[in-house]
Amino acid sequence: MGELIIAGESVADLLGSKFVNFLQPPYWDATFEGQLEQNGVRRPGLHPYSAEAKNKGLRRYSTRPALRRMGKASVSAAQAVIRKFILHHDGVNSSAVCWNVLHNERGLSCHFLIDNDGTVYQTLDLALMGFHAAKYNVDSIGVEFCNRGIIDGPNANYYDNHPFPHKLSEEYSINGHKRRSWEFTDAQYESFYELSKVLVRVLPNLALEYPRDPQLPTKAAWGTLGPVDALGDSYPASSFAGFMGHYHLTTRKWDPGPFDFKKWIDKLRGQRVFPVTVAGVKNPDKPVIPEDPAQLPAAIQPYYDANEINAGGGFFPVGPFGVTRLWHGGVHLPAAEGVPVYAPFAGRVIAARMGGSTPIGSNNFVLMRHDLSVASQAIRVYSLFMHLQDETGTTDGPAWMAAPSRDLDDSVEVRGYDVVVDAGAVIGRVGTVGPDDLAAPQVHVEIFSTQRWFDGGGDPAASPWKLIDGSATGRFCEDPLVNGLIDRDKDGRMSRGELRDYYAGPDKAATRDLITLHVSEWSPEPDWKEELTAAAAQFKKKSPKRKGVSAAIDDDDEDLKLGTLIDEQLAPFTWWTEKVASGLGLPVNGTVFHYHPIRFIEYANSAHKHVGGPVAVTGKVLDDNDDVAGEFGYVEEPPPPPPDLHFKLENLVDGYAGDPDKKP
Repeated sequence: MGELIIAGESVADLLGSKFVNFLQPPYWDATFEGQLEQNGVRRPGLHPYSAEAKNKGLRRYSTRPALRRMGKASVSAAQAVIRKFILHHDGVNSSAVCWNVLHNERGLSCHFLIDNDGTVYQTLDLALMGFHAAKYNVDSIGVEFCNRGIIDGPNANYYDNHPFPHKLSEEYSINGHKRRSWEFTDAQYESFYELSKVLVRVLPNLALEYPRDPQLPTKAAWGTLGPVDALGDSYPASSFAGFMGHYHLTTRKWDPGPFDFKKWIDKLRGQRVFPVTVAGVKNPDKPVIPEDPAQLPAAIQPYYDANEINAGGGFFPVGPFGVTRLWHGGVHLPAAEGVPVYAPFAGRVIAARMGGSTPIGSNNFVLMRHDLSVASQAIRVYSLFMHLQDETGTTDGPAWMAAPSRDLDDSVEVRGYDVVVDAGAVIGRVGTVGPDDLAAPQVHVEIFSTQRWFDGGGDPAASPWKLIDGSATGRFCEDPLVNGLIDRDKDGRMSRGELRDYYAGPDKAATRDLITLHVSEWSPEPDWKEELTAAAAQFKKKSPKRKGVSAAIDDDDEDLKLGTLIDEQLAPFTWWTEKVASGLGLPVNGTVFHYHPIRFIEYANSAHKHVGGPVAVTGKVLDDNDDVAGEFGYVEEPPPPPPDLHFKLENLVDGYAGDPDKKP
């Protein structure tokens, strides 16, 4: 009992006898081509009997478009496709009645039914596409909660003598329509919580996100995600990844009624926080990000100050330590040694190195992957936390350290993980790093993406981000905008003093909104020695008045040889090898889009008045009980998500061996 099935395989046990799959009595199997009664009696070859059912065929499901060329899809291939969990309520009094209405009457299907007592029925393999959400079926799974729905005349006393009474909700508004309806039972919520936790763990692309109010992103959207097409169907919902209601997809729906998506997702993922406690933070116990965006600027200012005023180096987008013109994809945040480092967003720990050391301190790190909704856009980013304390052998280390891992590359001692982590969870502790007088307890925080999420030309509209493409210039910044801001005396180099002056000056915010595309400093290629030697010679030519001085190295470090610099400060910290990148689905050349991490956290938690907005609703608004036409249609799938550690090359090779012309 309790076996969740994906691609024909059991992938998890949950809920014991309260989880019933389609291989168990009463055998509610949505792939059965015919009518299947509530008691399990099979009547093959019978079509849906409703005259108004849109689906007149024998099949109540389909193969997901992204998997159609694979023959029998692997578990990992199916896992990679699913990005949405869509919530419905059925409008009837039991899941048995819901099954009959869906399968026998309308020719529809939903992956899960949750009965009044909390029993969860899986009626369809998650690798298969249900008919529950029209064109949004392609990358979604669906659940039907047993619930009568709206309270009106005949429904006012609906649950008076019911063995599982439902409470009345407070008044709520969906797409501007005010309603009161029946709540789900406590047993339903409890089972759905356990189901959600398992699904988030086994479906790597199912984000712990909810549709947000475009004017107040810490609140849920109680309406269809705009803009919509002529039928009232949402455009942005197609690219959304996470948990959502039927009414988020179309103005024609209002189910699942009063379900509080924000409260639910917050319970599942934890509370968003800043990555570490720095000087000036009002709540030193845990640096929680305020719910009200109006309070965010004051709460985040200590983090800008910690880097720009107090760190003495480690700036964005250039300036690691004294090597001043090198690209730098993150920021250094000084903090007390050993204090916790937190996950700023819910996500997955996908790689880490622990136990390493270098002549200048810690090279331990944790790499996380996050699927987020930012400015009404579903995005995937990665966060990197470098220079952490070595916690191997400790008894109170972060929880992810106890999880199974795999070797990614012996030469750099990096382990691969797949551990779901809540926002606000401790993922490490601050270590010490830095050459000579710059050695101090600090953490390098970095956020990058493998795709260009925010268009420098203003997509989304009024976006503050500007792209700087440094992908052709190797490890050194040659961008005239960045160099012009910092190189005040225009001598072709950046001194440590110029860096400090810039980041302490009035123009320092000018580099916060940059997205810089360049090779990661953690990649061993291009070769450090070749790059630094060539750059030093080039900069000497550019600076004749400073003949003999390398513009890559500050005055204080003129006696530091390149070999020492590479051996002590650079090479020991590289980990982005071809093997590691291939194992994690990252670019093997190490070139990615970097964001100022503090600015990204600020932007992700800010109001974005330039996106979305209220949607005008016309015509009748229905729940699933009233919509006989159902949710059968679909369109071609959206672009596939980025590859990840679950989706291996051999899955593609094996899958495409099938017949490409075979119809589902």
